[in-house]
Amino acid sequence: MFIMFRLLRISILMITVVLSFACCHKTAPKTSVRAQESEQKSIAGIISPEEEQIYTWGDSVRVVLDFLIPSEAVDSVQIIACNNSTRTFKDHYESFYWHTEGCPVGLNTVRVKIHYNDSLVESHSFSVVLFSDRIPENYSYSLIRTFPHDPEAYTQGLLYHEGLLYESTGLEGKSSLRVVNISTGKPEKVVYLRPEFFAEGIACFSNQIYQVTYRSKVGFIYNISTLELVRSFTYRINEGWGLTSDGSNLIMSDGSEHLYILEPEFFTQVGQVEVFDHNGRVSNLNEMEFINGKILANVYGETYIVIVDLKTGKVTGRLDLNNLLPEGAKGDMNKVMNGIAYNPLSGNLYITGKNWPVLYEIKVLPSL
Repeated sequence: MFIMFRLLRISILMITVVLSFACCHKTAPKTSVRAQESEQKSIAGIISPEEEQIYTWGDSVRVVLDFLIPSEAVDSVQIIACNNSTRTFKDHYESFYWHTEGCPVGLNTVRVKIHYNDSLVESHSFSVVLFSDRIPENYSYSLIRTFPHDPEAYTQGLLYHEGLLYESTGLEGKSSLRVVNISTGKPEKVVYLRPEFFAEGIACFSNQIYQVTYRSKVGFIYNISTLELVRSFTYRINEGWGLTSDGSNLIMSDGSEHLYILEPEFFTQVGQVEVFDHNGRVSNLNEMEFINGKILANVYGETYIVIVDLKTGKVTGRLDLNNLLPEGAKGDMNKVMNGIAYNPLSGNLYITGKNWPVLYEIKVLPSL
């Protein structure tokens, strides 16, 4: 019995050793295969350009690839840039040039697709930042006339439509939409928002007034004749600043260098433009007006307006209005310039600011 017991223990021990060896023997090759798969995951890498390297619009960017497994048969390399423009290289694909014309300024992401072994494809990408190639033109103006303006109006949006001036005023508990008599500066109709809303920019689209708010992510649509509320809407952009329309869509700013293109029915974003000049991004874009394919935008805290090509994002001009600043407004962030309205019949602009006692009518020279 004792001998049989010892034989049983020896047998169990041997079975355990065999099973352990078998498990280890099965596991090792799997780890090795995974390691090989990891090593062979990419057949190439991008050496140049560096990520988010800065160029000037119109530059030719040299793209350099490093093929990590020379034995792989590369069939072609495709580069897919802005607006899905594609160029294919069937030789000399280790180093080639990508031309930036046709791209907007700002951050551009470019895809590189490598076709190899007849049917396999590997994809990489890199991003570059394009500064504008244009030095903005300095515009001058002539003062046509001066009108009174409500000094208690914290102006966030200004709009001229068919002979009437519409104004959006901000601050919680004081926000409003109003129709203003240009000659007297007094509101003829006023609609106040609920105290929790901080009103911002306004735009006219399809005979309705659209109004956005600062951080509530809620906007309102009004009947342009009566200022009665038609409906509200929501949006995903964190902050609402300026608002205008190009006749097909709405264009919204959020205090950054971005302009958001939004369709007016559901306020869904359908496009985006980054604003850059020859020195880099231009941020703090605030109240805006769309004129003949260009965006005129106040830069928060500054006394000039930038003129932006909406298709490219390039700042093409700058209108210095420092001399229009009323007494006591300089250096006061509660009295910054923030109101642009365009009269298409005269071609003139109406200019004012937060808590300004005056509204100016000016003519831009040369005309836009």
